[in-house]
Amino acid sequence: METFLVAYDISNPKRLRKVARACEDFGLRRQYSVFLCRLAAVDLVRLKSRLYDIIHLDEDQVLFIPLCNRCADAIEALGRPVEPHDARDDVIVV
Repeated sequence: METFLVAYDISNPKRLRKVARACEDFGLRRQYSVFLCRLAAVDLVRLKSRLYDIIHLDEDQVLFIPLCNRCADAIEALGRPVEPHDARDDVIVV
């Protein structure tokens, strides 16, 4: 799995809500328009495809910024604490 900082600037409120819902399905919200997503390659393709169907390419922008694990672990915040980037990973014990 790879970690991505996903940030967006969407010009239409209706599309903005749809983009936010799509990102919520794949990651943790860090700011209003910023998510931290740990994604397998197939999930990255699914998220990009879903967003591609929502946004207007000439008006909106979505950034996918790859982060190494060391960088993701080093995220600091002033104010509200930051949940670790892998806190919601599923662990299955058999």
